[in-house]
Amino acid sequence: MKSRLKQIGKDSIVYGLGGIIAKGINFLLLPVYTRIFPPSEYGIIEMLTILNGFLAMLLGMGMDSAQSFYFFEQKLNGQRAQSSVVTAIFQWRLTWGLVIVVCATLLSPLLNRFFFNGQLSWEYFAIAFAGSFFFQIMLQSAELFRLLYNPWKFISITFSQTVIAAVVALLLIIEFGYGIKGYFIGSLTGAFIAAISGWFLVKNFLDLGRWHREWWPRMLKFGAPLVPAGLAMYILNTSDRWFVNYFAGPDALGIYAVGAKFAMFVTLAVTTFRQAWWPVAMDAMHSQEGPLLFRTIGRFYLGCGSIAVVMLTAVSPYLVRLLAAPNYYYAYPLVGVLSWYAVFYGFYLIGAGGIWKAEKTILTPLLMGFAAIMNILLDIVLVPKFGGMGAAAATSFSFAIWTILSVAVSERLWKINYDYLILGIQVLIGVSATVAILYFYNTKTSSWSVAAITTGSCLLLVWTFFSHKNYALLIQKLKRKFSAVD
Repeated sequence: MKSRLKQIGKDSIVYGLGGIIAKGINFLLLPVYTRIFPPSEYGIIEMLTILNGFLAMLLGMGMDSAQSFYFFEQKLNGQRAQSSVVTAIFQWRLTWGLVIVVCATLLSPLLNRFFFNGQLSWEYFAIAFAGSFFFQIMLQSAELFRLLYNPWKFISITFSQTVIAAVVALLLIIEFGYGIKGYFIGSLTGAFIAAISGWFLVKNFLDLGRWHREWWPRMLKFGAPLVPAGLAMYILNTSDRWFVNYFAGPDALGIYAVGAKFAMFVTLAVTTFRQAWWPVAMDAMHSQEGPLLFRTIGRFYLGCGSIAVVMLTAVSPYLVRLLAAPNYYYAYPLVGVLSWYAVFYGFYLIGAGGIWKAEKTILTPLLMGFAAIMNILLDIVLVPKFGGMGAAAATSFSFAIWTILSVAVSERLWKINYDYLILGIQVLIGVSATVAILYFYNTKTSSWSVAAITTGSCLLLVWTFFSHKNYALLIQKLKRKFSAVD
């Protein structure tokens, strides 16, 4: 138990450091991009990125999860067996990926007319789709280092992709006036170079002497049920953008996208945790201490996540004013509300452990599909009336429902006995503080009120980190101490 917690803590520091540096580059570029691109063009970039996300889902086919599962399954059979798993997935990605990218590019005139009013040529789509393809190829090599508990190499690959993409994009946009096209050429270049470098570093896990097609049926059986889940996740992550763009236009979408960028402070922390937690979770599922570990991590994770959202909500007006152009300032109320979806999404990997342990991945798309439908219905009701804030609330609430349902189903498959009362209190404190802070900002109340709400709620959340047994032991120790003094 202690060794696993130590592994999570150590890897979280490394992933967090690398992620902060990589995301820091994107945030440093935010003042540049928001001054180069008006909200309408930033909205176009966001929409094309969303389409690219749908393509990435089709390219993935659940193979990232399949690689994690079967890599550890073959651990006792040695590196040669693990290499067969890795190579089979690599060969599938190359074959399937090329087919998908070609088909998507052929559909680009239709996509352009439907989503962009004919503003873009087919080259924009080809460049963006090719970048998505190479990013998936790169990501498989990087993920392998995560499974090997080698976070530094994982960070080096993903960080190099970010840096190269940023440098090339800025050069093309500023020096050569490529505009939106330059942004996506930069992404393509960074992904291509990082993919080549990543696979060179893991060449010992590649066996290209033959086609490892014997793995494909088994991997597709494991990963294919995750494709509908990926579609549901895509809807959960992007339906807010679709409806904001439809009801309010690309300018409103550009502002909404900037608010989402600042919410990525919490997303970064969640991603860091997920990267460190996933290999440990896969390993712990097969040990007796698994339920205790999941239960303990769940309480600490949700408490820390709630604190992060409250603090980010409190500083959001200052961050947006500091890093974004003036015409993006009103993105700040979206930051705290959108951050909650990241917290709930991260908790899924803890709460749904039983689904993975029982290999009942077929349940995942059903649960996520229900949440996705709910998200669409909420968007239809809330976005026309409340705009971006309605979209943000719909997204976070839908993720919360999905997480609750997943925990309920998982508990039937693998009993963990979470501290439901504590978890509920943590969410209640965090959400109440978020709403109160935004209310005070909206009514221009004294900043001391915001500071008091932020400090008080964070202290209460720290109190929830400890289990009931810890409370009893602490009280007993205090009583003995005071008795000794008397």
